[in-house]
Amino acid sequence: MSASRFVAWLVLLLGLWAWPGDAFAKPTTRVDVTEVVVPQERPGTAREIAIGKRIRNAAHHASRGLDFGTKQRVLVTFEVKELRVDESDGLVRVTCTLVGKLAGGGSARSRLSFGGKPDRRSALEKQVLSMVTEGVVTRLAQLSKAREQAAAKAKAEAEAEADEAEADEGSD
Repeated sequence: MSASRFVAWLVLLLGLWAWPGDAFAKPTTRVDVTEVVVPQERPGTAREIAIGKRIRNAAHHASRGLDFGTKQRVLVTFEVKELRVDESDGLVRVTCTLVGKLAGGGSARSRLSFGGKPDRRSALEKQVLSMVTEGVVTRLAQLSKAREQAAAKAKAEAEAEADEAEADEGSD
């Protein structure tokens, strides 16, 4: 390797090492789950509490890499429309429908059904709840960002119209 090539690599590596990556990092949005509604005959049962906890944990985990816009905090409510576990012929099928709603408007719905071995029922239920929650949170992030962009565009258009009206008054 020639000396000039070595120096070029050295400069490149030092530049990458010294690059202020955290200075350009986007701050993460905190997703607060305000409520998880699980339809059961007896509210407050251990199963209902466990389902709510799984959905909350999955929502926080799914929101880590998502872009909700410039908001620091997003409030979300989840409602489990359906959570059914059917067992037949040595197979178990878990079906879940979940609806998530953003505070201030916007909702997303996801439905998923998976099957597996009966001895893995708990793991299958956890997997289905996690996947459905990830889908809903991803869509809510898209909605939040789109709503924010639409509001910014409307504000810019209103300012442009105000400036135009002001310029028309000044020319009269």
